[in-house]
Amino acid sequence: MRQDEKISRYEVNRNVRMVLTRHDADLTRIDYSFMGSTVYFNGDFVRTNGDFSAQEIESIAREISALPHVRDMRFDLNNWMVASSGDSSWQVNRSKKAGIIKGTANQAGSSDATVVIKKTEKLQDVLSDLKANLKTKD
Repeated sequence: MRQDEKISRYEVNRNVRMVLTRHDADLTRIDYSFMGSTVYFNGDFVRTNGDFSAQEIESIAREISALPHVRDMRFDLNNWMVASSGDSSWQVNRSKKAGIIKGTANQAGSSDATVVIKKTEKLQDVLSDLKANLKTKD
């Protein structure tokens, strides 16, 4: 990869971050990376104080796709299905994945996928409990 290509990759990542920040996206919940001519998104597309609407996500997608060097975008999101449906049009729907990934509610009322272990147990005891639970389900 040539030096100017590396610079443009970092520049595009910086521009993507600026668009997401301008729209108040929670950057701790979404990963993005520009490779080749494609921007890849993974994670949860949410605001720092709530959720986006489908129209807002489509607007963000249009804004990012208009950035220099960006030819395509790929989304692998937990809470939205986003697919290109034309030159500058995007099909945006809530994802079924969000219902599969259940988190625990923390004191602030939001949910995450963190499991809190309140009591230490010996590994052998845990394995015995799991084995007993599997036998009762059969």
